[in-house]
Amino acid sequence: MRVKKPTSKRMTTRLREGIKKKASAQRRKDKKAAKKDVTWKSRHPKDPGIPASFPYKEQIIAEIEMRKQEREEQKRLMREQRKAVQAGSLEDAQDAMEIEGELGDDMAALMESAQAAAREYEGEDEQDDDGDAMVEDNYEVIERDLPLDDGEVDDERANKSEIEKSRKQFDKVFKNVVDDADVILYVLDARDPENTRSKKIEESILQSQGKRLILLLNKVDLVPDEIVKKWLDFLGSSFPTIPIKGSSGSNNGKTFNKKLTQNATANQLLLALKAYASKSNLHRTITVGVIGYPNVGKSSIINALTNQHSGKGSNKSKQPCPVGNQAGVTRTLREIKIDNKLKIIDSPGIVFPENVKKSGSLTTRQKKEYEAKLAILSAIPEKQIEDPINAVSYLLKRLSTDNSMAESFKEFYKLPALASIDLNDFTKKVLIHISRSQGRLGRGGVPNLHAASLVVLKDWRDGKFQGWTLPKSSSAKSGDSTEVETKIPNGASGAKPPAKVEQTTIVKEWAQEFDLDSLFADVFGKN
Repeated sequence: MRVKKPTSKRMTTRLREGIKKKASAQRRKDKKAAKKDVTWKSRHPKDPGIPASFPYKEQIIAEIEMRKQEREEQKRLMREQRKAVQAGSLEDAQDAMEIEGELGDDMAALMESAQAAAREYEGEDEQDDDGDAMVEDNYEVIERDLPLDDGEVDDERANKSEIEKSRKQFDKVFKNVVDDADVILYVLDARDPENTRSKKIEESILQSQGKRLILLLNKVDLVPDEIVKKWLDFLGSSFPTIPIKGSSGSNNGKTFNKKLTQNATANQLLLALKAYASKSNLHRTITVGVIGYPNVGKSSIINALTNQHSGKGSNKSKQPCPVGNQAGVTRTLREIKIDNKLKIIDSPGIVFPENVKKSGSLTTRQKKEYEAKLAILSAIPEKQIEDPINAVSYLLKRLSTDNSMAESFKEFYKLPALASIDLNDFTKKVLIHISRSQGRLGRGGVPNLHAASLVVLKDWRDGKFQGWTLPKSSSAKSGDSTEVETKIPNGASGAKPPAKVEQTTIVKEWAQEFDLDSLFADVFGKN
């Protein structure tokens, strides 16, 4: 039997398209016929409506219409509110909402959330993260220009040394602050308080009539707790000393004490100043002057006091004092009125003249050492550092005095074991490693030691690796003068002071005036 060959089911395109066309026409015909069928029903059930015989039909229809109008009105007001928020006029939108009346709990909740978001954006929240009440931002800022230059030509100004410039600033700025202020806050760097302190300045303030001097140990978060405690005990034997954290710090910075936060320390300082204002009985605004070396954090402390520091819930454009990482941001005296009882004066940074000769009589070695100290303190801008390599060598010499500081430096830059002859050779090898690891290379791949040294100084300024100094021994401290001739009146009792006042008596009396005995007791265990 012969098997028939199977036929293919394939068809021509003309036949296939003809079938599709006829099927589509048949579906349209069936759909049209279904609409004419009286037995056809919709998938969705039809609302029967309100029966005509229902006695409250008109009232229900009126309520439905009123709800419909309310929904339309809510949509319209929400559109206007969104436009007002985008235009930055949220208060006008809020007034419009109040005129229209309350439209239910949903709209009230929406308005409350919008207001909270606006307060957070504008930085108007008057409480910090811990819930401590801070200062209201209705302060008044007044700038006072001071002629810091002598009208000389630019070439002559360019040839002046930093010592001579700082001396002129000292004569014009420092004396203005001391004359106007009732309380002087002397800001010190916690990593090196001794080199940012001038005993001649302290003596000149003591000789002024009725002045109070408070030492502020800033940047305490960059120093271990035991080192901070030693410096507080050492400095506290001369003047009342308060630890403070003026700024939130830089990213990747090494911090220690978590309890000494920016808000907590600023709040404690503010309470101390207000305590003195209430006990002084001056019946006028208390003026507080802030002095210190460049870049020790004077303006940041004032911003923290006014609760306008950069960070959460604050607007950087509304800071009363401009701040920056480099020295020289503050150029004029700036008065910030906190309230009717307190006014703060911000001053430019000053390298206070100590036992330093004029720049013309300094030797080359003394000039380099002095410039290295200023560079380590970040008291001069990077552009004015003539020999940053020498400053790095000076910094490495300080870090080598403690194993933890040296290990922190090696760990941060991932330094391998380097064999060196002396300090200069070790500094050169360290800078070569840093320049290669961070791409600070010149033409032909030659390491740029100058750029690498500036990187080290910048990382030191931002607290990327550990470093600090220790106070002098008790014997050295006892060798200092313990009596100071002064004319400070006793503010508590009103009695006339003796010609010579013991330093311990000054500390006790002033600590009582500012209520400093209970400050930071939970952190350092002070009585």
